[in-house]
Formats: sequence, C-alpha cells, structure tokens
Amino acid sequence: MLTAANKQKGSIPLYTALIICSAIFIFPMYLAIVNAFSAWNTTPGLLPNGFHPENFKYATTMMDFWHFGKNSIIICGITLCTSTLTSGLVGYAFARIAAPGRSFLFMLVLSTMMVPGIVTQIPTYILFHNYGLLDTFWPWLFWGIGGNAFYIFLYRQFFSSVPKELEEAARIDGCSILRTYWNIFLPMSLPVVATVAIMTFQGSWGDFITPFMFLKQDHYPLATALSTISYTANGTKLVLQSVATAAAILLMIPVLLTFFFGQRYIVEGIVTTGVKG
Repeated sequence: MLTAANKQKGSIPLYTALIICSAIFIFPMYLAIVNAFSAWNTTPGLLPNGFHPENFKYATTMMDFWHFGKNSIIICGITLCTSTLTSGLVGYAFARIAAPGRSFLFMLVLSTMMVPGIVTQIPTYILFHNYGLLDTFWPWLFWGIGGNAFYIFLYRQFFSSVPKELEEAARIDGCSILRTYWNIFLPMSLPVVATVAIMTFQGSWGDFITPFMFLKQDHYPLATALSTISYTANGTKLVLQSVATAAAILLMIPVLLTFFFGQRYIVEGIVTTGVKG
C-alpha cells in the first residue's frame, strides 16, 4: 500500500514537468511585458530596462487605436451572434429531425473541416467582389449565418443526448420545432453555447488575414491594423518596438480575460458533449 510520503515523492516528477511547461508558455508573455515597459530607444532584452508605462498611452494615441478597436467589436459581435445561434440550429436539426440523407449531409459538413480556410479565401474573395460586398462587414454576416462545422458537431452531440420524452412533451403542449429548440434545447445547452461563443470570439478577435483581404484600412480591425501600421518616430523610419509591444498586449487583454473567466465553460462544454454524446 502506498503511503502518503510515497505518493508525495511520486508526484514530484509530475509537478516538475508542469513547472517546466508553464515556464515555457509564460516566457513569451514575460518578454512582451518587459519590453513593453522598456524605453523605445533600447534593444529588447531579457531583463527590465527602465519603467515606462507611457508606452501604453503612446500605443493608443500614435494611431487611431480606439477606432480600429470599434471595428474589431463590430466584426466579433456579428460573428458571435450569427455563428453561435445558427450553428446551434443546424446541430439541432441534425440531432432531432429525421430526414432522408441526414447522416450523409452531416458527414459532408464534417468533411469541410479538412479543407484549410486559406484554400477558399480567393474563391470567396472573387464571389464577394462580384456582388460588390468588399470593404463592408456583410461577408462576416454571411459566414456567421453559414455556421461552423466544429460548432455544429458540438451542438449535435449534445442535443443527441437529450431524452426524447422531453421533446415529445413539448410537442404535446403545442410547441413547434423552432419553439422547442429556443425554449427547451437552447437553455439546456448553455455550457456548449458558452464554449462556442468563447471560441468564436477568440478566433474572430485575432484574425488579421481575412480583414486585410476584404477591407480597406479605415475598416480594419485592431489585429489587422497593428500588423500593417507601424509605430514610428516623427520624421524617421525607426519603429518603436516598445510601443508596438504595448499595443499588442492591449490587443491580448480581451482574449486573456475571456479565456480566464470562460475556461470552466470550455471544459464543461467539451466534456459534456463527449460524455453524453
């Protein structure tokens, strides 16, 4: 029988490995914070070189930071509302509505996950160009309405686990298919909804390639603006790396906050769909 001392000794390698892995993942963030507070005319280093919190002020004033941030909020809001709801609706249809070819269509939807998004960028660009929708936020609305294959899979797995008697009771009470979904199934799937919402927000907030292709500079979100517009000193081509790093940290704050407060829902949502599905 293992004693408490033996168990404690056996956990030492595990905790050592966890500490090493944590240090590896935290190290880039440490470098970013150190260099964000350094003087702009110094080279990046491992140790703090002064303390200059004004770099964060310069990050928001040397470019139209809040205007680009507003564009990011608009794009994320459109994607979040449409993709979260429509993916759930499609997942509900695959899980609860018996129709010919349902399994084939579901496998067809899942097969789109194997196609890299960059492959469809140019055909999509040509399509929206022909309809005159470039430099607008309409493409994100259409993408959101189309849903996401992985999110549809999560919803479908969860809805398949709901007892059939609950749905039959709603039908007896006179609920239509949409009302059954909205009043019964959707409230029950809040962990999955939260998981999809968090993942959608993080993916949309940090996307800089797609807006660069479809939008002009005035409509850029913050991630695209920071990747294309440099912080330079007046009258020179010298890039202020400390200010740029401070801007990058400001960009990361919403993502870190959503993950910090929502990681419980992510774990619960994925575990729920995996166990019950």
